[in-house]
Amino acid sequence: MIIETLTLKQFRNYENVQVQFTPGINMILGLNGAGKTNLVEAIYYLSFARSFRTWEARDLISQDKDGALIEANILQGDQKKNIKIIITEKGQKVMINRQEITRLSELLNAVNVIVFEPKDVNFFQSLPRLRRNFLNMQLSKLSRKYLESCSACTKLTKDRNAILKELNVNFDLLNVVTNQLIEYSYDIVTKRQEFIKNLEQLVNRILKEISNLQLEISFKYESFVEFETKEDYLANAQKKFKDSLEEDLKRKSSTVGIHHEDFSTWLDNAKLGTYGSQGQKRMCAIALKLAPYFLQQEKEKRPIVVLDDVLSELDDEHKDRLMKFLEKFNQVFITGTNIKENYNITIYDVENHKVSRRNTHGF
Repeated sequence: MIIETLTLKQFRNYENVQVQFTPGINMILGLNGAGKTNLVEAIYYLSFARSFRTWEARDLISQDKDGALIEANILQGDQKKNIKIIITEKGQKVMINRQEITRLSELLNAVNVIVFEPKDVNFFQSLPRLRRNFLNMQLSKLSRKYLESCSACTKLTKDRNAILKELNVNFDLLNVVTNQLIEYSYDIVTKRQEFIKNLEQLVNRILKEISNLQLEISFKYESFVEFETKEDYLANAQKKFKDSLEEDLKRKSSTVGIHHEDFSTWLDNAKLGTYGSQGQKRMCAIALKLAPYFLQQEKEKRPIVVLDDVLSELDDEHKDRLMKFLEKFNQVFITGTNIKENYNITIYDVENHKVSRRNTHGF
């Protein structure tokens, strides 16, 4: 999967630009504040109809303008797709091949983007919600059933909380909703555990290629119940909800469940988030964000990769290792202020709200 052309109108600091990109590594260069991250933010937006930087639509729209446009022509194998997103403060309209869509799953199937941003170095010690979001986003791209199960769980948790808030709680209805929630939760937890296991193998393989730090990590998924079979899970989860009922009624909210779960990353016998060095966390975060690329079995569907300011904190050896590894990918976008031109890359300069291609390839 590659982006052939990207058009931005009234998006951030871009009044009206169109850029033609190439397969392989596209290096976006410019001074701080020039708009490099704005460009890759738009690329990410094509996959999720949301930014990795802000929840506010107003932030995405040029000052004194009413709306913004992101449009791209995507090539997937021999299939071409046109994606157009119109953003206003009141909402947005997403079109694929000029047909408006209403479900996020349709966009996830059409465009796949993975991103690394500088704050991902803190991923391992950040809030559990961010790690759950990572799992949910990656698994939703791989499995429509997973996305549907997540949607069902979100709705059932809201329903359960609404029942708990009632003055006279309907315990029969509460039990029905809880049992439905547990059924969907089992599908989600088993998918997450399988994903984590596959992810661990890939991350360690990637680390061996991009790092000289001799890192070997392991992931541990922290489920709210222990189980070996589905029957174990259903029985143990029901007991857990029963035991927490008094606290749930007191707080008027579900205090246990998959919406509180997490996974931890271990380096030897220590948690990476607590005891790892910044260098170790950085290389592990990069490997973690790149790993989902290889979980997509169909090569033409493998995601577009966005790496925002990934090179600035790396020494020359790690830069060389990473750039060499990135040659395996269909299309990569990297932002930075400078780069050695002996890499096999296409360079784009960002200046005065414009984007211009400097060369075809570095070699």
